[in-house]
Amino acid sequence: MKTWRFLRKLHMLFLLAALSVLLSSCGKGKTEAISGEGNYRIYYLDKTITGLSSVNYKASSTGCQELIGELMEQFLKVPNSVDAVAAPGDRVTYKGCTVDSNIVNVYFDENYSSMKPARTVLCNAALTKTLTQIKGVEHVAVYCGDQPLKDAKGTPVGPLSAADFVDSISNVNSYEKREFKLYFADESGTKLLEEKREVIYSMDTPLERVVVEQLIQGPQTEGMKATLQPDAKLLSVSVNDGVCYLNFSKAFLTAMQNEDSSLTVYSIVNSLSELTTVKKVQIAVEGSQKVMLGDKISLDSLFERNLDYLEESKTNR
Repeated sequence: MKTWRFLRKLHMLFLLAALSVLLSSCGKGKTEAISGEGNYRIYYLDKTITGLSSVNYKASSTGCQELIGELMEQFLKVPNSVDAVAAPGDRVTYKGCTVDSNIVNVYFDENYSSMKPARTVLCNAALTKTLTQIKGVEHVAVYCGDQPLKDAKGTPVGPLSAADFVDSISNVNSYEKREFKLYFADESGTKLLEEKREVIYSMDTPLERVVVEQLIQGPQTEGMKATLQPDAKLLSVSVNDGVCYLNFSKAFLTAMQNEDSSLTVYSIVNSLSELTTVKKVQIAVEGSQKVMLGDKISLDSLFERNLDYLEESKTNR
């Protein structure tokens, strides 16, 4: 989902000690820096507090725990040579972090939730884009005190991924936050369950693309399973007269294990049908509709919302 200044030495000592005691590894065999060279980008805010600024940084650490501590130290302290400001400013206090599987939980004091909404969006983006460069770290969850960060409606923001901030945020005024209804498989792989998810996206990105790319990321709710392969790529998307045309890479055809291939189709169709612009969906793979998904569904047709696959007792309908 879910203002700082310089990190004092005492805080770093606490962080490193906490990491050594509390953190498990960030994914077996996935603790090296990107490209194995230790090169990262540290994200800050520009001087106008309306966009992100970043600098290259060469990390000396290679282990996941040490990398988190090192990148957080850089994130909280802007070098004198960089024309930028620390994302949380000088009122927010950093308390430390823990790791739960592929999620880094980052703890600040209550002042984090007192930032202006635009700055909170940018700060979340800068923090997430910085830490998810570490192999094995896929999401960042922000806590204020001991409570998850909440949005203006009082709903927990939840774990954030770099993809939640489509491309890179250069100007906060060109981004919006919206709640989407997405459909994923239940644990048995026979029904679809609804997940509501707030996403920050570029207003230049079609909503239909945002929905499909969120589906590719997979569910954030326990008890739900992904319906699309994570390496599937959406090559193109367009809408004409209520029909949404999707064109995927070949990886889309790789069936999910223990799952009816119909769920893949209708997780897409039902999720897109929540948008007012979409009534039907046509799916192609590298430009062709004359393909089979699994051994059950031909993509050579238009698909409409199908409520038969929904687990009614667990949706908000």
